[in-house]
Amino acid sequence: MALMLREELTPAPTGANGAPPLPGPLGFIGSGKVGTALASLLHARGAEIVAVSGRTEESSRKMALAAGLDGTTAMGRAEAVAAASIVFLTVPDDAIATLCVDIAADGGWKPGQRVVHCSGALPSTVLQPAREAGALVASFHPLQTFASLEAALENLPGSTFAIEGDPELVEELDRFALALGGTALHLRAEEKTVYHAAAAIASNYTVTLAALASDLLVREGIAPDPNTALRYLLPLMRGTVNNLETLGIPGALTGPLARGDAGTVALHLRALGSCCADDLAELYRHLALLTLPLAEQKGHLSPETMRALRAALENQASQGS
Repeated sequence: MALMLREELTPAPTGANGAPPLPGPLGFIGSGKVGTALASLLHARGAEIVAVSGRTEESSRKMALAAGLDGTTAMGRAEAVAAASIVFLTVPDDAIATLCVDIAADGGWKPGQRVVHCSGALPSTVLQPAREAGALVASFHPLQTFASLEAALENLPGSTFAIEGDPELVEELDRFALALGGTALHLRAEEKTVYHAAAAIASNYTVTLAALASDLLVREGIAPDPNTALRYLLPLMRGTVNNLETLGIPGALTGPLARGDAGTVALHLRALGSCCADDLAELYRHLALLTLPLAEQKGHLSPETMRALRAALENQASQGS
């Protein structure tokens, strides 16, 4: 079944003066980078943050300090749930359901309360114990990397936020996306996992490809170490991202496939087959086969050239078998 994503563009925030107050008060349970960054940025945009809670008193205090909050906002889990009308569960994915169950067992969830998790892969239905207690539930996933808190604080504004759950709460979460200058992307529960897989392909495996390319330069003595090799490659990668932003798909595609250089593709495969493990040459070949439709969509290549490209890839595969 085709994935149907409904995109809702939201403009940048207009500023606190004259703007309606953001929903709240907010509490965050989970003191990692996601919760700390969201608490910090929403606080800076006028949201009322009344509680942050980590595993320990120390982690709660560190989160409050890192988010620019008053130290009195650091409190235990039960106190944080009781203090906030909107509770964000910013813990690892595998801990969300158990945490929700534990709070429900302690009688923490109340009718009319809002409960939100920030997982990209899990639907809001994992918060069913809160819903059964009368709360509204939703998921609010920032489509962004969180390699460090500093990077998250810089990158999060203007990001896409995937939102799914009870309609009334979704409308409130749209306002948080707006406050952060972002794009609200409304999903259905059954779309969450495929959406998150797409995010992993775009982000995580970009790192993998950069690592493979860097290691290849090191292996052949072209660069002394992976990070030096990465510095060589980063301007190229930035240029590719810029081309994607300005030219889109398939316009951003360049290189031998886009030019129709079947001979260069064959040279690449032979070189990889002789200097590297077979799996790297096979990865190159597989990615090239997936890229051929994009090269064809650009409309610059003749049918004969497309056949030559495919033959170069298929011939290399038969030689390796």
